[in-house]
Amino acid sequence: LKLLHLVLLKLLLESPSVVIAGLRDKLDQDGNQPVGTHSGRALELHERIVTLARLEPGIRYRTLRRVFKIVQRLESKELRKLRKSVVGSSWALSKQLLFNPLLHLPNLSSEEFIINHYPLLCVDRDHDNYFDITNRIITNTYRDYLPAWAQAPSRDTESEEAEDGQGFMIRNRELHSGFSEFLEGQRMLERSLSEAEFKQIDVSWLDVPRNIDLLLQRPSGESGGWFTRNKSDAKKSSPWKSQACDDARRELQSQLLKQLDKAGLVQRALAAYRTPRLHRQLNGQISIKDIYRFLAGDLPRRTLVKRLVNTPDKGSSALKALDVVLGYIRRMPASKQQDYAIRYVKDFLTFRRDLKLAYYTYQQMSHLRVLQDGESIKLSRDNGSLYEFRLGRDPDSQDQIKAHVILKADIRGSTEITRQLIEKRLNPATHFSMNFFGPITKLLERFGAQKVFVEGDALILAVMETGRITTQALTVANACGLARKILSVMDAQNSQNRVHNLPKLELGLGIAFINDAPAYLYDEQQKIMISPAINEADRLSSCSAELRRDTSWRRSKRHRVEVLKEYSQENETDTPTRIRYNINGIELTEAAFIKLKSEMVLHKLKIHSRSGEPHYYHVGRFVDRQGSSHWLAVRQGAVKVWNAGDIEENRESPDEYFYEIITDTNLIGRVKDKLHSRRSQHKQTDDLSGESQLSLESDI
Repeated sequence: LKLLHLVLLKLLLESPSVVIAGLRDKLDQDGNQPVGTHSGRALELHERIVTLARLEPGIRYRTLRRVFKIVQRLESKELRKLRKSVVGSSWALSKQLLFNPLLHLPNLSSEEFIINHYPLLCVDRDHDNYFDITNRIITNTYRDYLPAWAQAPSRDTESEEAEDGQGFMIRNRELHSGFSEFLEGQRMLERSLSEAEFKQIDVSWLDVPRNIDLLLQRPSGESGGWFTRNKSDAKKSSPWKSQACDDARRELQSQLLKQLDKAGLVQRALAAYRTPRLHRQLNGQISIKDIYRFLAGDLPRRTLVKRLVNTPDKGSSALKALDVVLGYIRRMPASKQQDYAIRYVKDFLTFRRDLKLAYYTYQQMSHLRVLQDGESIKLSRDNGSLYEFRLGRDPDSQDQIKAHVILKADIRGSTEITRQLIEKRLNPATHFSMNFFGPITKLLERFGAQKVFVEGDALILAVMETGRITTQALTVANACGLARKILSVMDAQNSQNRVHNLPKLELGLGIAFINDAPAYLYDEQQKIMISPAINEADRLSSCSAELRRDTSWRRSKRHRVEVLKEYSQENETDTPTRIRYNINGIELTEAAFIKLKSEMVLHKLKIHSRSGEPHYYHVGRFVDRQGSSHWLAVRQGAVKVWNAGDIEENRESPDEYFYEIITDTNLIGRVKDKLHSRRSQHKQTDDLSGESQLSLESDI
């Protein structure tokens, strides 16, 4: 899945350049035709080629921004939920990597596009390398709290490597890989990051920009970011709230701000943040770079006046606007300058992180080749170096049934309800159609089910798995979701029955899976399904009359399925008989549960009941065929021994289990809370480690 995302990312990033290159080649071919064939259009064609070359960076940037906005919207909704349910992670590649603005920029000299994402000071290298200066100030200030590899390389080491010609550089990048534009960013990293950090792409707390809120901005008691995940964490006692920690934080903040001011970065940061608005105000009369350099003090007023001499008013209105902003910057109070400095530090850390991620992404994509011609594909396939992502080109193979699930609903009480409706001169067919069978029919498409058999006391549905690579592979998960919805329909009908003084309807549901296609017989035009799963589901949906009569043996009313085994009174060595209790419950076969685990990520949890008895649950989420997400909680219950009207204590059958889909909403909520609590504990443990490997994976 990660490889597929990476390939698609590379294709999307290359697509604008490929289209533009095709258009350029066509214009070149038209211009190279024999003299006289283009009837004096040579000058027009040349102008179009020049215009295309001038506009190409902007076309590429705007196209990619628009495309990735659409991709982000799609990826953040149904696809994110589907990945979460199937592979356990919402993002195969992290969002910061997939939607990194640096991947869309033509280069780091395109000021008109850079200002949409970062302050210009991050890429300012005209007067000095301010990226390197800022990086050194931050890493030196927090040197004691950073790993050794996160320290900026010393000037001496850097100069020695430059003299030896052996500085850390990636020289084997393909010249025609489509990513040569990032070489500028690569050099920035080479000059400012240690070799270990650049090679291994490790991350520390410095690579999470929101941490700067904790260190520089938020007062004690309002900590946030990497060290606390939610409001409840913030209320707990933490060493970050101690007076000593607060004093140390303020001291480091003071040192950092003094160093930034001493290096002239505060004034330049103010200029960088005021430049975009001023550029829009002037309607492009002055370039972004000239506005920034003038406000930063690098461009003399006399030079700027000479450049504006050809404007309508010789630049007087533009100069007036520049002077107003420059005066505002010079009169700005120290407290507000400090706010801008903190903002710059956070934006710088974001830019620094995105640079590392962009380099890492380009490095990984440079190893990938997307093959187009058949000969190359065959050669790579023969050599075992080809990864193929097939969409199922054969329509017949897509619709061929590979496996199927049977859902049997044992309907109890329908005969008595029908009798009473007739006595009241009401139509039973209308009642059941409107309140039971009709609502269930509306649910079938949502979960990909079809009717197999319908009677007054039984309903058999099937969910087929075909060769399509879609949510159709979630056959058991969809059957479980449909079963829960059927119970909701039953509850709604029982509400109507109470209004009309009718008895309650009762169900027992069983789900069986067969890893094969069903067989069919025909009775004239009637298609009849033949499958061993029907008998299995029928057995699971049944309920023993003995267990129904007296329910004093039940330990928990939240569990609606129990499976017991009863030995012969004459000879206990005989094979025991299994008896079931299933009232408004859903039971899975073991094969169906194993298939369910392959369809979605299930987290196993142990929860004790009020009596102290442990119960095991498997919980996860799946996405139905309309893209809606549903929680499933499966109870793994031990098969116990039934003897003389009660359960024998401490006599369970080893390795004999049954599987129940939990339908009690309170119990499902408790299981979900347990899962979220465990995830929070794991996240806190990971956070306290302080370091982690930068990966293409997301931790979400």
